[in-house]
Amino acid sequence: MSEATALLRVLAEVEEKLHKLASRLADLAAEEERLRARLAEAEQALARRKEEHRKLRLAAQERTSEVDATDAKIREYQRKLDHDIIPYKEMEFLREQIQVLRKKLDQLSEEALSLMDAVEEDAKKLAEYEAHYREQRARLEEEIQVLQNRRGEMKKEEEATEAQLRELVAQLPLHLRQHYEKLVARVPNPVVYVNGQTCGGCHLRLSEATLLKLHEGREVVTCEHCSRFLVLRD
Repeated sequence: MSEATALLRVLAEVEEKLHKLASRLADLAAEEERLRARLAEAEQALARRKEEHRKLRLAAQERTSEVDATDAKIREYQRKLDHDIIPYKEMEFLREQIQVLRKKLDQLSEEALSLMDAVEEDAKKLAEYEAHYREQRARLEEEIQVLQNRRGEMKKEEEATEAQLRELVAQLPLHLRQHYEKLVARVPNPVVYVNGQTCGGCHLRLSEATLLKLHEGREVVTCEHCSRFLVLRD
């Protein structure tokens, strides 16, 4: 096997390693994005849950305000009956209104108490929901941190492998290095393994002459279809 051929085989291994690292990094980035999406969904769900509780509390406050207003109106009408000198018809009207308002007050008071109980119960459920959210957030943030650490380590490995690749390319004879650089400009894998009788890059069938040269290993061989460097696996 020629020295250049041996160098190209190492290049193929390094390129393959780089492709695997790039694929793993992409997978980790996608997984992190998925976790961040879950975190955002959890935050939005908590915000919706808080808004539901706020509306329930507001409804209870509004009903309590209605109770107070109705009670104040009853007291006002009763004060007129007790202390003011008013015509008989107005007196009868006020008495009727007081009866109507008292019925309304009973209903409003019942509704207000029911809403206040609902608010108190919902506040407990909301507290439980928030506690669950905090646990979920902590877990997701921990998973994201683990992914980021793995990506950081893998990125360093990728950079080291790229540096190794550059060193190997620099060791190629000038004419091979120039051909390699032309290939890099248009394909992601300038050096490929032969799969059976086909090129591992363009996947076209190789001629018998090309395969014979490869197995002899005395010279650098390129694909007659895509011009990639061809090497055999050990």
